[in-house]
Amino acid sequence: MNKLLIGLRDWVDARLPIVRAWDTHMGAYYAPKNFNFWYFFGVLALLILVNQLLTGIWLTMSYNPSAEGAFASVEYIMRDVDYGWILRYMHSTGASAFFIVVYLHMFRALLYGSYQKPRELIWIFGMLIFLALMAEAFVGYVLPWGQMSYWGAQVIISLFGAIPYFGEDIVTWIRGDYLISGITLNRFFALHVVALPIVLLALVLLHLLALHEVGSNNPDGVDIKKHKDENGIPLDGVAFHPYYTVHDLQAVAVFLFVFCTIMFFFPEMGGFFLEGPNFEQANSLKTPEHIAPTWYFTPFYSVLRAVPDKFWGFIAFAASVAIPFILPWLDRSPVKSWRYRGNMTKLMLVLFTASFIILGVLGVKSPTPERTLLAQICAIIYFGFFLLMPIWTSLERTKPVPERTTDDGGIGLLGSIAGLALILLLCILPLKAAGSGGPGVHLDPMQPNLHDKASLQRGARLYMNYCFGCHSLQYSRYERVANDLAIPIELMQANLMFDTDQKVGALMDNAMDKDMAKKWFGATPPDLTLVARARGTDWLYTYLRTFYADPSRPYGVNNKAFPDVGMPHVLLELQGLQECAMGPVAAANDGIRRDPLTGKDILEGPCSRFTIAEPGELSPAEYDAAMYDLVNFLAYTGEPAAVERERLGVYVLLFIALFFVFTWLLNREYWKDVH
Repeated sequence: MNKLLIGLRDWVDARLPIVRAWDTHMGAYYAPKNFNFWYFFGVLALLILVNQLLTGIWLTMSYNPSAEGAFASVEYIMRDVDYGWILRYMHSTGASAFFIVVYLHMFRALLYGSYQKPRELIWIFGMLIFLALMAEAFVGYVLPWGQMSYWGAQVIISLFGAIPYFGEDIVTWIRGDYLISGITLNRFFALHVVALPIVLLALVLLHLLALHEVGSNNPDGVDIKKHKDENGIPLDGVAFHPYYTVHDLQAVAVFLFVFCTIMFFFPEMGGFFLEGPNFEQANSLKTPEHIAPTWYFTPFYSVLRAVPDKFWGFIAFAASVAIPFILPWLDRSPVKSWRYRGNMTKLMLVLFTASFIILGVLGVKSPTPERTLLAQICAIIYFGFFLLMPIWTSLERTKPVPERTTDDGGIGLLGSIAGLALILLLCILPLKAAGSGGPGVHLDPMQPNLHDKASLQRGARLYMNYCFGCHSLQYSRYERVANDLAIPIELMQANLMFDTDQKVGALMDNAMDKDMAKKWFGATPPDLTLVARARGTDWLYTYLRTFYADPSRPYGVNNKAFPDVGMPHVLLELQGLQECAMGPVAAANDGIRRDPLTGKDILEGPCSRFTIAEPGELSPAEYDAAMYDLVNFLAYTGEPAAVERERLGVYVLLFIALFFVFTWLLNREYWKDVH
């Protein structure tokens, strides 16, 4: 059998040099022995690329690239495709993880001068990968066809309209229509799944070929090819395989542990990985309160907003992405690694990193004069880092660089912690000084408990009796709800299915005619399947409990969480009619009080507290408990797989922990004789 396999290998190798390619790029490719933590991110970027490609292929099998079906198809994947939610979360978490890893990979290049001669082409290919990745992420971000997908695309595409003479034509060409529409979505889908992945894979291949042609840099910035033994093997190098393939498995295990922790337990990451507005279907007539691109674009978006003029803002935005391309020719230092550079390099790198992080944070927040000023200062630091680099790199004094690599160089663990603390301090203090953007409406906390079947059943009963006549749950199915909430199918059909023509496996779309609803209410009542994810359970819990008497409104009621709401108080018979009242502290301070927990100012207004003017069927405590059950049920409908997700996540993390132990022991065995 062995002879047969060897013969087959030799036959293929005579026609396709697989063995030679393996030796060139793995088995006989010698990398420096002193790679540290920062050199893990290259292989992690490859791992995420494979994840994005594989999960993307499976997602396209159930995705519908049309304005009418895109949003619904994503919910179909999340709810009806077996473990489709895993694929979707792997892909959405992978998108953010890709940029985190790539940013850290680029930061490592800044630390150790991996862009300097003879590695200029490696850096250029790397920047082209970053550019292609930004394009891939942008067109992919539009595909879920949620509110932020639509309006984020609207903002970014409209930037090209600032180009003189040709701007509007370019905008129309990108959209494929005079407005963002299904045509735009369809062409973005083609770019995301076909064109840009091909470009990305080609650039990654060129990046690796260029790297292996000149060899890897190292934390000391010395060339290991200068010192070889009698066999031509670098004295300070080891074969990439098996030493670094085994060594990198440890990093892969740690990364997968963090990745899966986020994916199974915090897939939205507080709205940074999956934004709340994107759980509402795209609506060209409804603009979100605050439009911002996803977090990995926000540093460059902040540069755009820092410039008041639209055209020059676009120029600054484009320049902020383009200027790193010329980094190899801006750095005039004779030394690569920051280990042997002067204090000016360390200072500038710390300021640059802090300013980049601050720009990223500001980009996700609504602008204020203070934040705009801070963004302008950070943008100046960002560009100053590059434009002034020829001056400070040629003037600073450097340390002698060793002839061979060292094993104990660098700033060490304590120095690394101190540097990180300094960068965080430089980020936190200016952001605190820029302010929180003014007082906001206080929301009462509500923590869902999806394991409480009794609460979910009571919430389902409340929803069917008071909400379902107007608001559908069009992405949930009767049978799925019955099974998940331990409700017998016969009981579901008899008491919770009001349309006798519906089958138990049908979607929970109500019988209200949409045209008649629009005539009665002025607008069709929205579907509430995803309202808890779009608005948050705290907002929803506060909203349902804070209707109050307001004769100026069409239905005689208003709402604290949703001012000037056009909806009647459907639960009036349960809660009774509330009237406004204000706490004594707020009354003495123009309606503003300080939250003792957060230290933030809260705008109470005249309706921060309420008194019951006309009692309802339930006491205030009973009504609050009922609203908890209702919101708990709506949290379930937003993500029916949440309990299964967390249960499965525990087993996955245990497996990865065991995998890490295995990789650590394997790595120790391979590296025990390497000095």
